[in-house]
Amino acid sequence: MSVAGLAGFIQGFADQRQDQKDRAERAANGARQDRMIDAMGAMPGGMPSGGGMGAIPDGGGGTGTAGPAQASGNGLFGLIDKTEGGGNYSTLFGNAQNGGRFDGVDVSQMTLDQLYDFSNPSGEYGQWVKGANPRGVVATPMGRHQIVGTTLRNAANEMKLPGSTKFTPGTQDAIAGHLAHRRLAGAQSPAAKRAAMRAEWDGFRNVSDAALDGAIAQFESSYGQVPPRPMGATGPM
Repeated sequence: MSVAGLAGFIQGFADQRQDQKDRAERAANGARQDRMIDAMGAMPGGMPSGGGMGAIPDGGGGTGTAGPAQASGNGLFGLIDKTEGGGNYSTLFGNAQNGGRFDGVDVSQMTLDQLYDFSNPSGEYGQWVKGANPRGVVATPMGRHQIVGTTLRNAANEMKLPGSTKFTPGTQDAIAGHLAHRRLAGAQSPAAKRAAMRAEWDGFRNVSDAALDGAIAQFESSYGQVPPRPMGATGPM
């Protein structure tokens, strides 16, 4: 075998080993993802804090039936329940999923790919919200944390969630926690942290500074060590 051929053989072997290592790492990450989602879904109050995006004040369902992981009112998730999605993982703008324009639509049973289509700003839902809200802007809030389509897609990309991932309560809480952690990671002062949370969830503008400070402190105490990208899933959940 020539020197060039030997070098190619060695490189090919090394590439194969690296590919095997990468596949093993992806599988391990997927397993960790599944365990984290399952654990959060089993918690009585879900993750004790949250993060999603309510782009329009009072745009959530407000009076929607509480989901299985509705918080008691403490923490970021509890505040989001009060100001955004009402604790219901199926919430659409104005509770349209409950006898309204999109009666019977349950986003918690849909995959991310399906929600990307559903939340297209030019689609039926986005255009309906535009006409239904007083500000006349396009928005596509979905789920307990009222996460809009663009935010959902960006977060899923950061967390490496495939499009086949179902938007279950556990997935919603995990994405919300990721969004909150990402916002707080670059904020140092209490004022900066409040501004960061209010930029992610418009409903927090209606929450007092003291209440929001307390919820942020609880979140940081419980999840301050969680890395900005806690998921890393590569397969469906």
